[in-house]
Amino acid sequence: MWGPIVANIWFGIPFFAITLLAALQSIPGEIYEAASIDGASRRQQFVSITLPFLAPTIAITLMLRTIWIANFADLIIVMTNGGPADSTQIVSSYIFTQAFRRLDFGYASAIAAVLLVLLLAYAVSIIFIRRSLLRET
Repeated sequence: MWGPIVANIWFGIPFFAITLLAALQSIPGEIYEAASIDGASRRQQFVSITLPFLAPTIAITLMLRTIWIANFADLIIVMTNGGPADSTQIVSSYIFTQAFRRLDFGYASAIAAVLLVLLLAYAVSIIFIRRSLLRET
C-alpha cells in the first residue's frame, strides 16, 4: 500500500503548495508590520495572523483532497490492481472491481451511492467548519 500512498502524496503536493501560496499572498503585509511594531514574535505572528487567515483555505483544500483520495481508484488499479490479496483495495477500486471485473453493476452502484452520501456529509461538515472559521477572522 505504500507505493500508491507515496504516489498520491506526490500528486497532491503541488495542489497544496499553490493554494497555500495564493492564500499567503492574500494576507496584507501591514498586519505583520503592525504586529511586529506591537512586539509580537514570529511565532505569535504565525499563530495569531497567518493561521487564522489560512484556516478557511486549509479546510477547503483538505476537503477537496480527501474527496480526490477517496476516488483515486485509477492509481490503485494501475499500480497494484488491488492486490496482493486485496491488501491495496480501497472503496473506489472495489467499486471498479465489482462493476467491471465481476459485472455486478447493481452492487457496485449501491456501494457508490453510499460513498456519495458519506462524501456529501463530509463536504457539508467541512463547509460549516469553514464558515465558522471565516466568521472568526
